[in-house]
Amino acid sequence: MAKKKKGGLSRFLGAITGSPYERLQKQIEKMVAESSSDKSLAKSIEKMVKLIANQYEEGNIDEEEHDLLVEEVEEVDPKGRMFSKLEEDEDAFYGEEMPDSPDLKIGKTINLDELMTTRGDSFTGSHGRDEFDEFRQRMASEFMSEAGDNYVQDDRHKRMQNRSFVDEDEELRQMKEKLVQETGMHDPNAEEQGDDPDHYFDEDDVEWWRDETGTWWYRMPGEEDWEEFFE
Repeated sequence: MAKKKKGGLSRFLGAITGSPYERLQKQIEKMVAESSSDKSLAKSIEKMVKLIANQYEEGNIDEEEHDLLVEEVEEVDPKGRMFSKLEEDEDAFYGEEMPDSPDLKIGKTINLDELMTTRGDSFTGSHGRDEFDEFRQRMASEFMSEAGDNYVQDDRHKRMQNRSFVDEDEELRQMKEKLVQETGMHDPNAEEQGDDPDHYFDEDDVEWWRDETGTWWYRMPGEEDWEEFFE
């Protein structure tokens, strides 16, 4: 492994001032000269590394001097060991790969009828709603007995083929419209619906609706899917 060569100025200043850095350098040289074997040198090196760390903690040497002394010890270590350095730990932190950015979560597609439902059912809040609901329940019971389960199941099957999702409120709304059309009964809230400038039926019985963004949507008679209107 290539050694970093840093701190030439520190080496020079240490040599002329007799700083703690210079004294530690001389102790390393003396340790190598006085070791009788590789085994004894290896033990002395472990003590020297601890001494270098102690001198740094006491503020006698800085980070750069600490790492330079450790490199000198590594060069003479008969076991070829590598010891911890202060600036290498910092470099490793900045050298790590940045974490990947989180995946963007795309919201699911929302059906337009579901958006209209969140604004409130067109019958909600009307005085005639309760009376109409009673009428709906009575007529629904008669309608079910006359038409039979097969008609309802077949009709539901066709609606489910053309729609990705139909909630309970939408089914109730469609049931109300069907009952009104088949019985000829007047919807007590029909006038209130006509007063809504954002949701109405034109003279051709085409249903129009404007969403919160100002975009107009229309639905042809007998159709269940909305189409965006382009001027």
